[in-house]
Amino acid sequence: MILASLLCLLVGLSSDSKNMYPLAKAIACPPVAVDVSDAPEAKEWGETAKALVEAWHPKVTELLATDGRDPVTGGSRGEAYKPPAQIKLVFKKTLNVPAHASGDTITISADWIARNPNDLGMVVHELTHIVQQYPPSRAKPGWLVEGIADYIRWWRYEPELHAGSGRTKIDAEKSNYTDSYRTTAKWLAWCSRKYDMRLVPALDKALRHREDPMPLFEKLTGKSADALWKEFVSDQS
Repeated sequence: MILASLLCLLVGLSSDSKNMYPLAKAIACPPVAVDVSDAPEAKEWGETAKALVEAWHPKVTELLATDGRDPVTGGSRGEAYKPPAQIKLVFKKTLNVPAHASGDTITISADWIARNPNDLGMVVHELTHIVQQYPPSRAKPGWLVEGIADYIRWWRYEPELHAGSGRTKIDAEKSNYTDSYRTTAKWLAWCSRKYDMRLVPALDKALRHREDPMPLFEKLTGKSADALWKEFVSDQS
């Protein structure tokens, strides 16, 4: 009788864990430096972006598997994320993309923010890349790296309403979960809500260990990524 009760309790805990996002221990933001030497007109926006990075670095580290624990088992696995000595925000007058991250630096187009002054979400996306710090690996799908960063941006920083069907259109004939960015992010959010909230941190953990992340879809949901995509597309109609 006691054994049966314990088994029921463990099953209940396992079921509940799927419905709870496993937050890691927040890691404080290192000093943030703003360089507007190439674009002095971006100074005010740069200070706003700096405050955003300072506020959201701890939150991003909570949302990813940064504390050395396995987000599925809760056990210790691997080293914790070590933030850079500082994070640099560098503004350039011209850039062929709105922003990009490399190492400890986020480079931002001054022209882009002049035309899109409310696009602070891109800073959160690029900040996520700094926190990801994935080692080189053949098992690292670029589309998933970008999808996780957009998941943090659109489903955690931006209200989910803004990332709904009105903004992220899914074309059943042309789209795929490997399309990256918002398409992948929307699919990850759907998989997490429907099957297991531990999915995104678990994928992040695998990428930190140079592991193939794809088997995690079947492990946590019971379905392959391809099958999940078909179900997701059907659910959008």
